[in-house]
Amino acid sequence: MTARALAGLAAASALVLAAGVPAWGKGSRSGVYSAAQASEGARVYAAQCAMCHGARLEGTVETPGLVGKFVARWADRPLADLFDYVSQAMPQGSPGRLSPQDNARLVAFILQANGAPAGDRPLPEDDATLRRLVFDPAGPES
Repeated sequence: MTARALAGLAAASALVLAAGVPAWGKGSRSGVYSAAQASEGARVYAAQCAMCHGARLEGTVETPGLVGKFVARWADRPLADLFDYVSQAMPQGSPGRLSPQDNARLVAFILQANGAPAGDRPLPEDDATLRRLVFDPAGPES
């Protein structure tokens, strides 16, 4: 790679970081949501989701849990996939009813429940940024 290409790449990276946009391929275990957002997500979950998925996200015979085996389905996929699914298919009785902000809160809460640490900024709601964030499964240290 030429010096000019490297300089251009460095400048583009600096712009992305300065704008507060996570770097390409940043994983959920690197603090992609805020603790306050996950706390708000817990309230949305209690009101909109717990009746089907259980108070502790454990699921039922008919409804999948949102912890444990749940991670295998979403692991290494963009968070946009999970966000889109929640946005379009949930809550079951009235899909698509929740706001994008509440959907981001729910995804943040689900990430927290699956061991992803909080960061300084809330999880974004825009597809382009969510496509660059990956749902990381818990590592051996978890």
